[in-house]
Amino acid sequence: MADIKQDLKALARFLNVTGVKVNVNSETKVPVLTLNGTTVRGLSSVATYLAKTAGRHDLIGGNDTGERAAVSQWLEYRVTDIDRCHAEKDASTVLKELNIYLSTRTYFLGERLTLPDLLIMYGLQSSLSSLTFQEKEKYMNVSRWFDNVQSIEGVLQKQATPVYFVKNLLYVSVQA
Repeated sequence: MADIKQDLKALARFLNVTGVKVNVNSETKVPVLTLNGTTVRGLSSVATYLAKTAGRHDLIGGNDTGERAAVSQWLEYRVTDIDRCHAEKDASTVLKELNIYLSTRTYFLGERLTLPDLLIMYGLQSSLSSLTFQEKEKYMNVSRWFDNVQSIEGVLQKQATPVYFVKNLLYVSVQA
């Protein structure tokens, strides 16, 4: 469902952090970042390190302990649920869960962009791009959130194709 190495490189570009080298351990599938002689392992640790390096503490919850814990929780969800989707059924389950969660939220942590928004968006990009417009309507809240995040300047990389959504419902009988 996702390519951790490419997603972390995209995050680094979004944050304007240069000189980043990311590899994925072939046995453990754990990403390893090397930057300025420092080595960091694990998706959550690497993403947090990149945000701190860029001075973007707002993306990791700032000084709010509860928000920082929620950021960690959603980054863990990316690793344990999204990255482990190998079948269409798995992806459907994840999209249903996220659709319910996002029904009352603009972003994962309320009203502002955080690391989970970026990394979950990158992680879902290939799955959502393969859905038909009718299938995307089943996950209306995920579609709204995804379109919102991908439209933020710099989030989508130049080489990435945006995922297209319709603004008006086309299919009357679609239910989540």
